[in-house]
Amino acid sequence: MAKSVMQTIQELSEERERLISQEATHHERDQDHQRLLRIDHDLQVLWDLRRRELAGENVDLDEDYFDRYTVDPGDDAPGDGRSI
Repeated sequence: MAKSVMQTIQELSEERERLISQEATHHERDQDHQRLLRIDHDLQVLWDLRRRELAGENVDLDEDYFDRYTVDPGDDAPGDGRSI
């Protein structure tokens, strides 16, 4: 059975937590930092796929996730540095 979007999100989130814990204890390596950047990107992609899935779109994790597209949140995305 193929992995679900939520299962992949859960696995990456757990890995992200482990890496952040290592970073907090000053045991970060450059490859850990690069992995965190990759995980953050992948989680953005996966959450977008999850939204599409909830909207009724047929999402195929093997096809859609591995495209590794860039998520553009638009000009009005929260946390874009603008004051409210």
